[in-house]
Amino acid sequence: MTDYARKDKEKGTPKSDWQTLEAHATAVASIAADFASFFGADEWGKAAGLLHDLGKGRKPFQDMLEGLRAKDKDTQHAKYGAAAAFVNESLPLAFAIAGHHAGLHDLHALQTLVDGVESLPLPARFAFPPPDSAIGVRNENVLSLEFFTRALFSCLIDADRLDAAFWEALGPRTVGLANPMIPFEADVLLERTITERDSKREANRSSPMSTIRNRIFDACVSAGEHDRGFFSLTVPTGGGKTLAGMAFALAHAKRHKLRRVIVVIPYLSIIEQNTAEYRRFLDPDKKGIVLECHSSVKPNSKATDEEITRLELITENWDAPIIVTTSVQFIESLFAASPSRARKLHNIADSVVIFDEVQTLPTALLTPTLSVFRELAANYGVSFVFSSATQPAFRRSSNLADGFAPDEIREIVPEPDAIFKALQRVNYVFEKEPIDWEQLADILAATPQCLCVVNLTRHAYELWCKLNEKITSPSPKPLHLSAAMCPAHRLAVIRSIRRALKAGRPCRVVSTQLVEAGVDVDFPVVWRAMGPLDSIVQVAGRCNREGSPIRGTVHVFTPVDNKLPGGIYGTATDQAAVTLAKLRNSPTGNVSDEAVSEALATDPNIFTSYFSSLFQLANTDGAEIQKDRADFRYRTVSEKAVVIKDSGTPVVIPIGRAKHFVQKIRERVPTTDEARFTRNDLRALQRYMVNVRQNDFLFFKERKLLEELLPNLEIYVLNCAQYSSKLGILKPDQSPPLEDFFL
Repeated sequence: MTDYARKDKEKGTPKSDWQTLEAHATAVASIAADFASFFGADEWGKAAGLLHDLGKGRKPFQDMLEGLRAKDKDTQHAKYGAAAAFVNESLPLAFAIAGHHAGLHDLHALQTLVDGVESLPLPARFAFPPPDSAIGVRNENVLSLEFFTRALFSCLIDADRLDAAFWEALGPRTVGLANPMIPFEADVLLERTITERDSKREANRSSPMSTIRNRIFDACVSAGEHDRGFFSLTVPTGGGKTLAGMAFALAHAKRHKLRRVIVVIPYLSIIEQNTAEYRRFLDPDKKGIVLECHSSVKPNSKATDEEITRLELITENWDAPIIVTTSVQFIESLFAASPSRARKLHNIADSVVIFDEVQTLPTALLTPTLSVFRELAANYGVSFVFSSATQPAFRRSSNLADGFAPDEIREIVPEPDAIFKALQRVNYVFEKEPIDWEQLADILAATPQCLCVVNLTRHAYELWCKLNEKITSPSPKPLHLSAAMCPAHRLAVIRSIRRALKAGRPCRVVSTQLVEAGVDVDFPVVWRAMGPLDSIVQVAGRCNREGSPIRGTVHVFTPVDNKLPGGIYGTATDQAAVTLAKLRNSPTGNVSDEAVSEALATDPNIFTSYFSSLFQLANTDGAEIQKDRADFRYRTVSEKAVVIKDSGTPVVIPIGRAKHFVQKIRERVPTTDEARFTRNDLRALQRYMVNVRQNDFLFFKERKLLEELLPNLEIYVLNCAQYSSKLGILKPDQSPPLEDFFL
């Protein structure tokens, strides 16, 4: 009698069109083994694939497939393979198999799940891998074993979903194909990067920055020959880190035959800009070499298994040569328990990971994050590049046990101090008295080209409204940048800013912190509300970026409404004040503001000291995640390891091309060759998504301002009446500005 894994989604199809259990298990075993081979665990991947659906061979499950009984507790199947592994003391297999639908369990929950489960015959040709062949058992490091289990889980999830997607004609892969569809030709991509540098050099021969940027770029290509490990790229803002860092990664990948480059970026505004640049010179033929991944569509707590599975089939698995993602996505994936989040994890093995603006790593998660980085470098062939103008260094200390010794991180570009001195382009002015929004709006209105960065979205809204009232025609209205705007909208605004600045036209911008790191704009005057020291210096990188002989001016001020974001941000702001006070009060007497300005602009070592002090004040593992990891509490770790506590729910903004995408998806009729919603649809829509905080999401939903993209998909489309072309999503208490229009 033949057992089946799944039936055809078309009702009434004969059993000959159903997928057999043996075919599914064999295919998943083959794919999972390929995935796990990149960290020497192919036998583990094969075993997980063969065993994961063992319980589907029971009569209750087969009866359910045939429609003879409803889905209930007795039709659950994952616990049977998990129990077989648990009895055989193969803990990584037990965790992975038990969680391949529900997600990784805590150890006590796994024990409860498998307790008393009946034993079933094991698949033919099945053998448990030798226990000491698992990373962690081999070196007796419990945290290594904990992470190995995550990596194995990732292989099983991705293999299972890929086989299901192929069988249901939803996915782009064929069974048994474990390498990216698009080959990673590091040598070809490196040549394209060098050609891009040469083109920029020719176009900017007169720029005083050109020589230094070329020196940095050449140093990065040469450093690619080094052994795998940890690297720092300490370069001032405007020094060409984006291009040079990619050159290092590609040269390093070529040297060590690595599989991909993963660029991790803190802010969506930089992702939009950098991805557009990478695609332009790395993928001129639009083959999909560069994947931008930042949407996090998740099923709600009431979603059915069918709804969850539908979303997981389209979840990203990072199988492109170049991945550009957010630090939230990357870090939370390292500690994820859910299948959709953990699915991509195995594809980090044998890669180069560039952490752009690494100073933004969440301090409260720093100890567990660095611990996993060490594991990836030691046992999964990963090299890390920590890139920043304000390098934290992550020195080992009593409060950062997994920090680095001085010789553990290689500096890619020699003599960074000399480069910082050569690239001094701004003077800092520290305003003595607090300033209210009315006063500041008057100052900005009188300054034709200026950028002001504040600490809160509410502050940006209030200041923009004041400034908007003061500027009258023919001068153009001020521009606004914040996380309330979708990525495509922000990128359009950034492009309009660049055009205005280049043409010498008036351009006044009010922004939240998202503009201060890596966004390629060049203002003569910048205002920055008092905040963390690295934020102050990072925003200076938006001032006199091209090195005009006339230095730019960065005003640091304290708003009358001096409320700050919660958590570490306030502590970092206080530490910034302490560091500035120390710079002013030398043993020989008070130091002038000019000397403080000089030190901030030219001495990168200030930030090593600043961050070391900050990490001593902060708890770098406040939630005791390392202890939970050592106790195999996967679900608990996942709940604690959250970068943003209320990251919100992504909603689609139907403007520009998104309006066409939404209409096309809703009108599409599913066929055997094309599903109604696919991963490519999600990729297209993510540039038009904004994360909405829970309270606002419920407000919009109650007032019918949100509509499901498709029934039961858990992806919502916002009514355009709640979206301003100037400000993005309007809060419930905000009104659109006069003469607003939609894109």
